[in-house]
Amino acid sequence: MAGLTLPTYVLEYTTKTIDAVLSQAALEGNEVEVDVYERSDVSKKHVALGKRMKGDGDMFRVSVGAHSDDWSYTILRESAGRSRKLKK
Repeated sequence: MAGLTLPTYVLEYTTKTIDAVLSQAALEGNEVEVDVYERSDVSKKHVALGKRMKGDGDMFRVSVGAHSDDWSYTILRESAGRSRKLKK
């Protein structure tokens, strides 16, 4: 059984990130800018590039420099939608 690999970076649901994840550009697979923080130290925040990887699993790749983590695009969109409603 393969071990679970935890992501290095986690999306921070700022207004910018919510708008980016829910944007038409992201839906079409274009790169968008998102805010992230380091899982090991939430005070370390970064700007990352995110891109929907259409195909198996419909993943959203978040890249900070040469490092990247893959997230479920469906779950990110649902979370962003809920966060947007809470911020209004």
